[in-house]
Amino acid sequence: MNTKLKRTAAMCAALVMAGTVLTACGGSSDNGGDTTTAAQGGDTTAAAQDGDTTTAADAGNAEGGDTEAPASNDGLSGTIKVLHHRTDRDQDGTMAKLTEGFNALYPNVTVEYQSFTNYADDIATMMQSDNYGDVVMTPQALKQADLPNFFASFGSYDELSQKYYWLENYSVDGQVYALPTGGTASGILYNKKVWADAGITSLPTTTEEFLNCLKQIKENTDAIPYYTNYNAGWCITQWQSLVVGASGDPDYNTKLLTEKNDLFSAGSPYDAVYGTLFDIYADASLHEEDPMTTDWEGCKPAFAQGKIATMVLGSWAISQFQEAAEQVGTDPADVGYMPFPNSIDGKIYSVSSNDYMMSVNKNSSNLDAAMAYAEWFCTDSGFAQNEGEISGLKGAAMPETLSSFDELGVQLFVENPTPADLIGKWDEIAKASEVDPWGDASTNFKFRMAEAAFNGKGRDEYDKIAADVNAAWAKSRDEILG
Repeated sequence: MNTKLKRTAAMCAALVMAGTVLTACGGSSDNGGDTTTAAQGGDTTAAAQDGDTTTAADAGNAEGGDTEAPASNDGLSGTIKVLHHRTDRDQDGTMAKLTEGFNALYPNVTVEYQSFTNYADDIATMMQSDNYGDVVMTPQALKQADLPNFFASFGSYDELSQKYYWLENYSVDGQVYALPTGGTASGILYNKKVWADAGITSLPTTTEEFLNCLKQIKENTDAIPYYTNYNAGWCITQWQSLVVGASGDPDYNTKLLTEKNDLFSAGSPYDAVYGTLFDIYADASLHEEDPMTTDWEGCKPAFAQGKIATMVLGSWAISQFQEAAEQVGTDPADVGYMPFPNSIDGKIYSVSSNDYMMSVNKNSSNLDAAMAYAEWFCTDSGFAQNEGEISGLKGAAMPETLSSFDELGVQLFVENPTPADLIGKWDEIAKASEVDPWGDASTNFKFRMAEAAFNGKGRDEYDKIAADVNAAWAKSRDEILG
């Protein structure tokens, strides 16, 4: 689930806390100072093309980078501590087991883990000193320019960008300070069995077909066609992750600034995404009876049991819902994932983005061992594959959980980096205009649209809200950009 980054007053000036980000969530309890050692590796997985598009099938057939680690390295020794946010993977022993593969290569290095439920705030506090472990999940609120103040370089961007995705925002002066642990695709979680029981034989390729599928589920099954999870405010922000993919353009966000287009217009990605949201929310037969009392944790077993058919979530959620299926005794293979069905010239697109990155504390007393661990984790550990994520390695195979992307020939792409002169401007406009597409404040336009839909106000109200958004965005954009 999303992690809401809170403003931490005690953090040094370099760490400025941001808004909602897309990451896989950890467990519900803090593992505190508990540590574990050891593990088992596996094959890595991944796919997408920087600045371009590739089909999922092509990506799976592409030849990956050199991922072979040395047979052994007895020269490294010592103890390293890895700080991370996956309390669930500490508690179920995954991290400890995973590391057996690392120790097969580096038998004299002891790996200890410490996980945090409130990772963003806790790592911010720890980084006021030099004592913030040896390897960390890179704080997502840390300004890009400040990376060298805290972390060691893995090498040159020119070299490493040939091997890994998503390095652009973690490089400074041609050096890379974080490697990807895995990534996610944007799309829609669906229960394959429910959809099949409804008589749906092929996945939708347009938003109209998608809405018709939900209506078919209502008519032919007892499942809730779409679960809004509205009471968990962050869930509605998941719809924003669909916008860039719906555009089919890796430069879409940049063009919003340079071409000064409205966010909402007939046929625009924003209209395709939020118009679909509005239509679903406006039809009481297509969602849960009382969206104000939804339950995020409870929806997982309900989905697995076929009581819920569909939800908009990042692909990070797949593994969590598969685990829920195992716990309630249903088939994890019923957890399916499809792209948002906004066909452009007969093609469907989805955008991939990184989950947490991994960095090494520049002050580590076992720097070489820490670097070896981070490189192994992001290259050879199999963590991304085990979590059903896209690997950060270019050319590696797509995870099986995204098999529907192959079936539909989805064009999966990575968003292009923002031009240097526009870095930060999009967020500045979003804040000044109070539009904030990623925001989860109750006054945000997404919630205004949802409330209007729930209250049966119709498309005229949707158009009014969209016009308000366009006006506020344009005013702040022109004031900031000129």
